Amino acid sequence: MMKTTASVRPTAATRAAAAPAAACGGTRGGPGLFREGSAIYIPGRLDPADTERIPPDEVCLSLHSLELAHLGVRRAAVHEQVESILGQKDRRGHAYCMWLALLTLLYTGDLPSAHEECRQLARDPRWLGSPQHQVMLTLLRARISLLAGDGVKAAGLLADALGQDMPESVSRLAAAWLIEAQILTGRLDDAHRTLLQQELAGRLAADMPDVVHVLAARGSLHMATGHFQHALDDFTACGRLLVTWNVANPAVIPWRSRAVFAALGTGRRDLAAALADDELTAARTWGSPRGIGLALHAVAVARGDGPAVALLEEAVDLLDLAHARGELIHALHDLATLHGERGDPAAGRGRLETAAAVARESRNGLWLDRIRASLDRQDVPLLTSQELRISRLARSGYSNREIAESLFLAVRTVEFHLSSVYRKLGISGRRELHSALGSVHSGQ
Repeated sequence: MMKTTASVRPTAATRAAAAPAAACGGTRGGPGLFREGSAIYIPGRLDPADTERIPPDEVCLSLHSLELAHLGVRRAAVHEQVESILGQKDRRGHAYCMWLALLTLLYTGDLPSAHEECRQLARDPRWLGSPQHQVMLTLLRARISLLAGDGVKAAGLLADALGQDMPESVSRLAAAWLIEAQILTGRLDDAHRTLLQQELAGRLAADMPDVVHVLAARGSLHMATGHFQHALDDFTACGRLLVTWNVANPAVIPWRSRAVFAALGTGRRDLAAALADDELTAARTWGSPRGIGLALHAVAVARGDGPAVALLEEAVDLLDLAHARGELIHALHDLATLHGERGDPAAGRGRLETAAAVARESRNGLWLDRIRASLDRQDVPLLTSQELRISRLARSGYSNREIAESLFLAVRTVEFHLSSVYRKLGISGRRELHSALGSVHSGQ
């Protein structure tokens, strides 16, 4: 995949691209929560002519909930406020208010309620007769499917929508989510093709609509194809923009959790640990099971120490509770890896089989292929103790010279042992060690 870079300086146009909060007027603290000229990042942009027909108080209440969600505070209060908004039948005809409310509901982690709301909107005459309403409903349904790990359904919805002259105001968001859905299905070539067709493979301007979601999706594609430095660049560029927009909540985009794995892939262990710790702090402040589960997974992998198994076990439970099947599969796979490394291959195989079952149910082609490969490697010859030590250090990002110095060996000896490891595991190099070591234990 080609090298990509991103511009991350927010401009005046970037601020203007966020839906206008100035319509609320007033000062912070009450119904008129927003200062004149202030702006909040909102995925997708609505035609300003449509927002003018919405009573300002209704916009303010929705924006207030979204801003609190962005800050990652008062999750229970935000959920209660969103339910109040959704309970007002006269507001259900306003695509803008419903878009804000349902995005916020998704940030709280309440996928079942969001799904039910979309089901009701699909039968509402006010939504049936409006192309704009239908576009937003399609995006919401696709996002719910994506968060639930059903990339096949999400990709189908988004590909159809993009193929029907979707408004430019939301096309970048749809493309970003389509790329993530295609990655989940294992269709990496399709994801790359979408990236190119939508002209998202080169430098991205910070004032491009929904650039943060594009960066997150592109980073995920780089990760899936083993381009760890490019992935790290995109995730951190995404994070810098979110910080300038006062978005601290990993429920919006879990860029730190994703960047942890990219940092490890580049051998930057200290950066991975710092990102993981920050993510866990933010996730616990917000309190959604999905966010905490993702953060615990990142912390466990970044540390790799004694408590890592317990952290991953907790992450698995939380991700299962949150219906986050895509992330659940990944956590189960890494938990299997840890069990194998610590001399319990039976527990590791059990976790892999559970991950395979979830991947089949959610039609996750990306992880199903990887898990099958890991299960197939259960019968490979055991690694010697020296091979296992060297391969673990290599997987953690140590160079051959650093491994040699750590173990008091010659560099050529390290190279010899790594060649033996690659041959035994049937892999081509270091990039595959993360998945290959899950079921391997020492023969000495």
